[in-house]
Amino acid sequence: MRALMGGDPKQFPERHRAANPGELLPLGVAQVLVQGSEDDQIPPQLPQRWAVVARRQGDAVEVKIVHGADHFDVVDPLSKAWPASRDAMLGLLHS
Repeated sequence: MRALMGGDPKQFPERHRAANPGELLPLGVAQVLVQGSEDDQIPPQLPQRWAVVARRQGDAVEVKIVHGADHFDVVDPLSKAWPASRDAMLGLLHS
């Protein structure tokens, strides 16, 4: 993250704020957060925390946990988890 931002948050607080999606809430669009239950890169409580904060600010947010899926399964069209992500995206497009 430091390399991407050019330094740490103390050096470039404005860059880090601008890159923090939480600072952009409310987004004003419906959101579906799809995460695998076996994701070892994003803590399982993170999508739930995001949903709570976003809902408090007026956004419609749904969290879908795909059991047995890892971090990349939810974006891999060849995985068993893909239908959950595909259906979430199609649902948003049709709403």
